[in-house]
Amino acid sequence: MWETKVEEIREKLKKTLEGVPYEKLNEKLSKDEWSIAQIVLHLAGAETRFMKLALGAAQGQTDHKGEAVDLSVFEDKNKKLKAPIDPPEDPQTFGELVNALDASRSLTEEFIGKYSEAVLAQKSMNHHRFGIMPVWQVLELLGRHEQRHIQQIEETKKNIS
Repeated sequence: MWETKVEEIREKLKKTLEGVPYEKLNEKLSKDEWSIAQIVLHLAGAETRFMKLALGAAQGQTDHKGEAVDLSVFEDKNKKLKAPIDPPEDPQTFGELVNALDASRSLTEEFIGKYSEAVLAQKSMNHHRFGIMPVWQVLELLGRHEQRHIQQIEETKKNIS
């Protein structure tokens, strides 16, 4: 299910960025908040990290079934989550942001193409925030994470001058 949902969510993310002028992509509401471009770079970087972790765990020899973790934290936009890595502040064009998203998505496509949920049923990975989790749940993690940040982008678009 999430293997098709992540594609739909990514298309929604790209549509959210369409038509946003260069200046608005790179404008910050405050020094403590990310620009739209930074949010997108954060998503691309997080997808790369998530998928490298999942691919490594899928190829690993250890068979340990992790219990599904609760990812509902992504639904509460009032709960701030600190990212382990801040995205760069360099100004980005729409094309550069789409390229970053496409590059990170290639790892997700590799994962989906190589493995099925049934094959990974006994594999787990260790996520820095959620701990031991089933490898296949990385797709849900990815999708929920992007959905949360699409909302953040929409709010930022409304509030930039």
